[in-house]
Amino acid sequence: MHTYVFTLISGLLSGLALGLTGGGGSILAVPLLVYLVGINIHLAIVTSLIAVGATSLISSITYMKQNLVRFKVAFLMAAPGILSTFLGSLINKKLNGHLLLIMFSFLMFYIGFRMLKKRNIENVKSDTQNILKILFFGFIVGFLSGLFGVGGGFLLVPALYLGVNLSMKEAVGTSLFIIFMYGLFGMTSYIVEKREIDFLISAIFVLGGVFGGFIGAYIGEHLNQEKLRKIFAYFTMAMAVFIFLENIGYFI
Repeated sequence: MHTYVFTLISGLLSGLALGLTGGGGSILAVPLLVYLVGINIHLAIVTSLIAVGATSLISSITYMKQNLVRFKVAFLMAAPGILSTFLGSLINKKLNGHLLLIMFSFLMFYIGFRMLKKRNIENVKSDTQNILKILFFGFIVGFLSGLFGVGGGFLLVPALYLGVNLSMKEAVGTSLFIIFMYGLFGMTSYIVEKREIDFLISAIFVLGGVFGGFIGAYIGEHLNQEKLRKIFAYFTMAMAVFIFLENIGYFI
């Protein structure tokens, strides 16, 4: 019974971060499922893909109502993810779980550090017409989504904010919708490969994530752009350090 209680709590925390930052839920989901719920890394990865994907769709509704979801960009970025998420999941099952988490932590820390750097707003224009750039980011994020079992938000938000030059709130809202699509693709690849999936754990996680997601999206709606960016950056870097320290001991 305690497993399901911890799963519900984990979903709530993940959904809260996801609704607030557009990506933190993915970063939280895998560590919470491994360290708090107690399931293995590979099962945690597919559970994260399913649960965070579903929670993202629900959380994105708040941003859709404010016209902050750029659907053209979302579909262009998700299209190459159909292939690259599947490729990432194929490589994932051949790697040691602790090595995966350490690689994940380095990537997280780098992204968080990049997000701390403030853009020169005066020289920034939305680059939503650069289709090749959007497709490239979509392929890379989709691959890493399948590899690490994350919806990709911690990469999508920086890619949309720094690469495509959306505003921070547009990046968060668009990221949430893309995460839903990546999660769907990732789950499909696991089903095709007939790998282990615990749908009950996933459903309980989603239940907690729904409540957390609405709370996070509501808070994010009332924060200014700069506070949102800094919360995302520091949160990502803190989680990276924690995950690294938890796993490096297995290789020393």
